[in-house]
Amino acid sequence: MTAGPAYRAQLALRRLLPERVKMVGRLARLAFQPPPPPAPAIPQPQLEGCVLLTDRGELLRRLPKGGRVCELGTYRGDFARLILDIVQPDELHLVDVSFALCAPDVLGHPVVRRHETTTTGYLGASAAADFDWIYVDADHGYAAVVADIAAAKGRVKPGGLLVFNDFARIVRPGFGVFGVHQAVCEFLAAEGWPVAYLSLGGEALYDIALRRPAG
Repeated sequence: MTAGPAYRAQLALRRLLPERVKMVGRLARLAFQPPPPPAPAIPQPQLEGCVLLTDRGELLRRLPKGGRVCELGTYRGDFARLILDIVQPDELHLVDVSFALCAPDVLGHPVVRRHETTTTGYLGASAAADFDWIYVDADHGYAAVVADIAAAKGRVKPGGLLVFNDFARIVRPGFGVFGVHQAVCEFLAAEGWPVAYLSLGGEALYDIALRRPAG
């Protein structure tokens, strides 16, 4: 997925558009975009230690306090505020193409570092495995999620977590096509990371947390 100026401008515009206008755009994409192929099955051994949780707030309560955390795509900052309140990270890096709609109390928090750029542009600027966990909640298109995985997997410390919002396969009016499920399942089947947590959520929009092997 390109991180060029045109793509960045497109993402920023989508952030600012009214919800009804965005829904029309989703419907238009759904009319012309073919559904993704069936996702590969997650190998059973990678699910043996998975803990099923009631919601993503409970997921946050299971994570260690402190640490260096990154959220890709923060929008209004609602989940970032939960991270700050529950996990109390030492650093919270927020990455988005626009922070125009983000809550001032989140942006002004002393541990928050904001990066107004694309997700792949930010993650690709370093090869260091320097985050305890990364939360992926940016562009939900298949190609974009594949690109975020490629950029993020090396930035998580061994033993750390790569967490995805909206782990779902959706091809329907109002939502459009979500590629998160497809991209994550392909990654799991190819690279063998174990699934640490699966948290439930409304509309079956689950969160899934993958643990980077310590080795």
